[in-house]
Amino acid sequence: MEARKNEAQWLEGTTRWRISVQRDGLRRSFYSSTPGKRGKAEAERKAEKWLSTSTQRENVRFGPLWVEFLEKEKETTGTGNYRQHESMGRNWLLPRLEHKRVISITPQDWQNCIDDGFKAGLSKKTLSNLRGAVTAFFKYCRKCRIPMERPELLTIPRAAPAHKKNILQPSDLETLFTKDTVTIHGHEEPFFFIYACRFLVLTGLRPGELCGLQNSDFKDTSFDIRRSVNQYGEITAGKNDNARRSVSLGVWANATLEGQKALLRKNRIISKWVFPDENGEMLQSGHLYKKWVTYRKQHGISCSLYEMRHTMISLARADVPEQLLKMLVGHSDSMDTFGVYGHEVDGDLQRAGALLDKVFDRVIGGGL
Repeated sequence: MEARKNEAQWLEGTTRWRISVQRDGLRRSFYSSTPGKRGKAEAERKAEKWLSTSTQRENVRFGPLWVEFLEKEKETTGTGNYRQHESMGRNWLLPRLEHKRVISITPQDWQNCIDDGFKAGLSKKTLSNLRGAVTAFFKYCRKCRIPMERPELLTIPRAAPAHKKNILQPSDLETLFTKDTVTIHGHEEPFFFIYACRFLVLTGLRPGELCGLQNSDFKDTSFDIRRSVNQYGEITAGKNDNARRSVSLGVWANATLEGQKALLRKNRIISKWVFPDENGEMLQSGHLYKKWVTYRKQHGISCSLYEMRHTMISLARADVPEQLLKMLVGHSDSMDTFGVYGHEVDGDLQRAGALLDKVFDRVIGGGL
């Protein structure tokens, strides 16, 4: 424990004892309103206890702290995210680092875990998830003020096998924005989720984020991502801190939204959900996936529902500045707890919307 070098002082103005101490760059003050030596000792005991607790946390081992981290994850994130982190820890982190003091874990230790996963044949996506688990753990330590070296420059080997991502080709986009029917039992019917699928392409939303949209999330020229629906049908705060964001409503996206409203009116559906299921209830991502498979197979499209997000990112990359694009799609820019998107302004969102409209005018053609 860091030795305390000062004593509590009596403050005449507030009639209480105060002592200020510092640990790992963090300064805190402790007080006691009890007069005399008893109050002085009381304030100093509070300071000693805090310094002692800081030291105990400094000596914590990775294993117990990982369990604590997972318990917090279970309370604050979705089941999918929790299960992914639990699996990464159980298979790749705990066997190597369980008994090591957190303060002594180096970036190379984390890199060794990733390299071991690569040697075992993990895909690039799984290795990325492993790196994400390390990042989430680091953020937790920062919030708890537990000293830990920042796991910087963790790399995924280039030779790691990668799943090739499909994106909608220009002909696919033309189909999606002109064909709005599917054939069921020999009968051509309107595709109920056509506007939902178009909205995914135009905004780069994750499917779960689209399922979680409510009417109250929308403003005149933008909307807020406040929740997501995971594969288990649970409403969560989203994939990560940066997932909670504002997204611009350009001309294309707004027209698609108006089309969705008209579809709901035609089907006499009143719902708080922007893209509900056929009964007006919260749309489950699994249900949307199944319906999209029917549509894409009938129309010769190979892109999955999630890959629509990649389509938007791929199309916009040449026209929309990187930082603005990251803000729109909710990508983490760094491992800092607060990220870089806490200061977006309406001007940035309107600019992004205008740039995206130009992209879709060019790719799909003709405007609206």
